[in-house]
Amino acid sequence: MKHRLLYSLFIFSILCTACGDDLKFGPNSGIVIPEEPTEDDPKEDEDPEINYPDNREIVESVVYEAGKDNHIYFRIPALTVTKKGTILAFCEARNTKADFYEGNEDKFPVVPVGSTKDLGDIDLAVKRSTDGGKTWDNMITVVDDYDNTCGNPAPVVVESTGRIYLFWCWGRYPNQLESKFVSSTSDGHTRRVFYCYSDDDGQTWSTQYDLTSRLKKSDWSWYATGPCHGIQKQLAPQKGRIIISANHRDNGNKDNYSHIIYSDDNGSTWQLGGRTEIGGNESSLTELADGSLLINMRRVVKDNNGNDLPSEYRASAVSKDGGATWEKSVVNQDLIDPGCQGSIVNYPINKNRSNTLLLSNTHHSSSRSNLCISKSIDGGISWTTPLVIWSGRAAYSDIITLQDGSVCVIYENGSGKFGKANPNEQISFYRVPPSLLGDKLNL
Repeated sequence: MKHRLLYSLFIFSILCTACGDDLKFGPNSGIVIPEEPTEDDPKEDEDPEINYPDNREIVESVVYEAGKDNHIYFRIPALTVTKKGTILAFCEARNTKADFYEGNEDKFPVVPVGSTKDLGDIDLAVKRSTDGGKTWDNMITVVDDYDNTCGNPAPVVVESTGRIYLFWCWGRYPNQLESKFVSSTSDGHTRRVFYCYSDDDGQTWSTQYDLTSRLKKSDWSWYATGPCHGIQKQLAPQKGRIIISANHRDNGNKDNYSHIIYSDDNGSTWQLGGRTEIGGNESSLTELADGSLLINMRRVVKDNNGNDLPSEYRASAVSKDGGATWEKSVVNQDLIDPGCQGSIVNYPINKNRSNTLLLSNTHHSSSRSNLCISKSIDGGISWTTPLVIWSGRAAYSDIITLQDGSVCVIYENGSGKFGKANPNEQISFYRVPPSLLGDKLNL
């Protein structure tokens, strides 16, 4: 009770000071004071032993399917697992014009907003699984802002509290004058950075907090979080730091960079970290056995006229200071890539960080297809590609490990249910249980 009283007085003093400075409160207040789980709340076991069904079979399921859940289609998946062992599968639930909409209009529940697929009525959604990905609960809409775009999910779980943070990005649809979260874009940022959180295992979500003024520089244009899971560092330096990967453009929207967002106080405040050298794009990061960070990136190169071109390889960079600065980027010629998002995870040894890494991406030099899990046993210096998950059309993905050692991948894929095969037909889930890790991934 004493701690709660002191905390209440502290918050009251902050609000009084802010009012005296004539700061604006509301969707864009710039002051973020999340309600922390209190010390008086009952705590569960810090490391609960969670076991999922393991019948020496790969677990496969369709999580989101075009034309279902009152949306035209679904893209940009991200995964995380809660302290209770619930798997959360996030995505963009889109009512924009899919590539396969024309000629199949009667198969979709609504008419698309606008004429493009990446801008318009896009919501953020999540589904929960409590049986290791075999089945999924009904879809929960986390963010919906009329016809504006809410996308690029990047979730992370705080180890000490179990709180689930979800970072995402907002974009105004040209013909949409209203917003539930953004009262003004007079600062010039029509692409904004938000987060929300859940304290009940992903069932309900907080209000949305706009951190654009803190996490986006004035000369940055495009901005995207993730899209994939974030991490919390287990080792020094900056042990306990929560990190979200992101990317942006500057120099008149010409130059691409990867960068990070981080918190050193379990999410109470967030800071802008360092960026990689030019050429980084959508990125995913992990921690190595020595506590350094490895960021793995979709790579963008320039032609002779300065236009962006996809590289046929992925790139990576290392940080020795928790993401404040990044060493020179290295092209990973073992990681073939057509210019697509991918995701990386550390595979723990005896529940500790190791130099064994797993990466999901479309392992093809020119086509978004052939979704694979690649493996490195030397901290990302070299890679092998031991496991093909889907040989057909595929695109974005995320990869995580569960408490029992299972490896899980969520990915976009398609087989031609609307005509020509398209990787945006559905979002699927794939889990390798502990009993098959040796056979499938040599782990």
